[in-house]
Amino acid sequence: MYTVSEMNKVAREMLEGALGAVWLRGEVSNLKRAASGHTYFTLKDDKAEISAVRFKSASPFLPAPTQALKDGMEILAYGRATLYEPRGRYQFIVSLVQPAGLGALQLAFEQLKRELDKEGLFDEAHKQPLPVYPLHVGVVTSPTGAAIRDIISVTSRRFPLAQLYLFPSAVQGEAAPDEIVSAIASAQRFSALHTTLDLLIIGRGGGSLEDLNVFNAEAVARAIHTCQIPVISAVGHEIDFTISDFVADRRAPTPSAAAEIAFPDQEDLRRQLQISASQSLRRVRAGIDRREERMNSRLHEYVFRLPSRKIDSLAQQLDLYLHDLLREMQQAMQKRTQALDHAGGLLRLSDPRLPLRRGYSITRVFGEKEPLRDADRLSPGTSIETILQRGTITSSVEEVKTDEDR
Repeated sequence: MYTVSEMNKVAREMLEGALGAVWLRGEVSNLKRAASGHTYFTLKDDKAEISAVRFKSASPFLPAPTQALKDGMEILAYGRATLYEPRGRYQFIVSLVQPAGLGALQLAFEQLKRELDKEGLFDEAHKQPLPVYPLHVGVVTSPTGAAIRDIISVTSRRFPLAQLYLFPSAVQGEAAPDEIVSAIASAQRFSALHTTLDLLIIGRGGGSLEDLNVFNAEAVARAIHTCQIPVISAVGHEIDFTISDFVADRRAPTPSAAAEIAFPDQEDLRRQLQISASQSLRRVRAGIDRREERMNSRLHEYVFRLPSRKIDSLAQQLDLYLHDLLREMQQAMQKRTQALDHAGGLLRLSDPRLPLRRGYSITRVFGEKEPLRDADRLSPGTSIETILQRGTITSSVEEVKTDEDR
């Protein structure tokens, strides 16, 4: 035979011993904050509910205080189930609370951001300046995503002299952080052993918070921080921010914007060259005018004080001096004009579309980026892609003839 208090005590001990501390997911309702500082509420799902309490003396909520709780909020609560013996009431004693779902991702983001900021990974003193004219630029992103296509398009339009090198990596999913870290390491090895990279663009196009969360990984942040190549982080859209954005040397709101930031506009360069050449010609002409005025002034100052023979001799010397001076000025102008023409020619010749206008085409194995230079790489049935000035042709190889077959 039990008394009521004895039965409640036994029931409490059995309940606490059977479950122990657990995480409980549910929706907050009937939220009440007592004057004592304790917080009472109900956790429920679509089939059941349980009374819950968080005592003032318990561990603080992470990251927000008790005031952050609201009716209708879905949370993860850590604590233990028990029975309040005086009233025989079954309840859940809460120790820790964090938002569920996307709120948990945001919580992890804020915590890691604070930790890395405290370590100094975001300090401006560690950020490298971006090169003014980057000629060799690495890109860490998916080879099939929109990001690489956007970067190629903007680069071709703004600065076709630049060479892009793709270091492929997944940009979402569980394996993505490790692949991004590996791709950054590959880019640094390539830069050290083959072609020095002036810049590295890391990112992807837009997506959900879960998709972009790989760029919030601590390993990715530390890889960017230790990268010897200047890094632009280009993740998502303008409103999206990731840990990579804070660690990188420069943040771009989109992959297209990263290319806009990285490369100068060839039209602006052409205008600057023209302005510089015009200014140089004006300075040369002004120098000639000043020297001519100075000679005329001296000639008029002494002309009537010298014998006629001396005047003739000085006049001849003056003619020779002016002749030499004009020749030097003309040579200087000719050199500057030739330099301008040469620079303009380089810009025109660097246009990758120029051979296409002359009737040439670019052929590459379907799915690859590099142009095809050797027929030995092909075999009957291989799909190839031919790029013309207007349009692209996809075809299949029927026969392959090499130089040895001729």
